Amino acid sequence: MDMQQGVLHGRTPGLLLWSLSAGFLAWGLDLGFAYVLAHHACVVGSRLELNVVTFVSLLMALSGALPGAIAYRRLRRDTSEAGGSPHDRAHFQSLLGIAFSLSFALVIIVVAIPNWIHAPCG
Repeated sequence: MDMQQGVLHGRTPGLLLWSLSAGFLAWGLDLGFAYVLAHHACVVGSRLELNVVTFVSLLMALSGALPGAIAYRRLRRDTSEAGGSPHDRAHFQSLLGIAFSLSFALVIIVVAIPNWIHAPCG
């Protein structure tokens, strides 16, 4: 089914769902795996695992921005700020998905900065 037709039938396309949730899921996985691997990094004396988790989480968060941008480009015609139609809501969801993905990517980077500066057991 085409994205336009799915939106008109009141369904949120999978691209938009991923765009809206990718950043949040990536941030949660980053926090969870970093917590689990913190003791291991301290014992081994290496931050490699923590950096890999951060990098993968960052890629996952950023992967939500592209589907949001694709949906935005496909849905940008004939939108109204009033938001009365499913098309208008899908347009807003695409913008929100881009913002969520980029914001959570920034949060993942900010949370990782102390790991880059301090020793693993610090």
